[in-house]
Amino acid sequence: MSNSNFFALVAADARAVVDQITAGLRWFGAEARAAIAWVDRSIPGAQATLAALFKAADSAATTLESYAASGLSDVVSSAIDGAGAYLEAVIAGSGLDLAAKRTLTAADVAAVTAAQSIAQNAISVVAAKLLADTAQAETAAGAPPTAPPAAAP
Repeated sequence: MSNSNFFALVAADARAVVDQITAGLRWFGAEARAAIAWVDRSIPGAQATLAALFKAADSAATTLESYAASGLSDVVSSAIDGAGAYLEAVIAGSGLDLAAKRTLTAADVAAVTAAQSIAQNAISVVAAKLLADTAQAETAAGAPPTAPPAAAP
């Protein structure tokens, strides 16, 4: 097999993975296709990684939609705006300037993916810290801790 045939086969396989991932997207179909087209096609795996990120975002949008429908639409809207600003700050802190990119490389996609992971993990840590700090403040104030209900025999 010649090198050109090998690379054509790899490119076709990568395109099939991207097509499969983006086929089910409801929320981000057009955005995903535009972002995937922005990735440098000569970098194997970068398009599939970005497609997986959009697939996860699509699932998250469905979850957020259910929260919004249950009466928390203002909270969801505010959270999305706040998370957007926070993630932009994390990405900028990594040194990546997305606005200056004509195409994304695998390293750029990895930086965005790492920033997303940092943001998600930071929120989980802060949620636990908030609960722990509140519990400590209540304990320090002399409020007796609430015991969990006894298990039924």
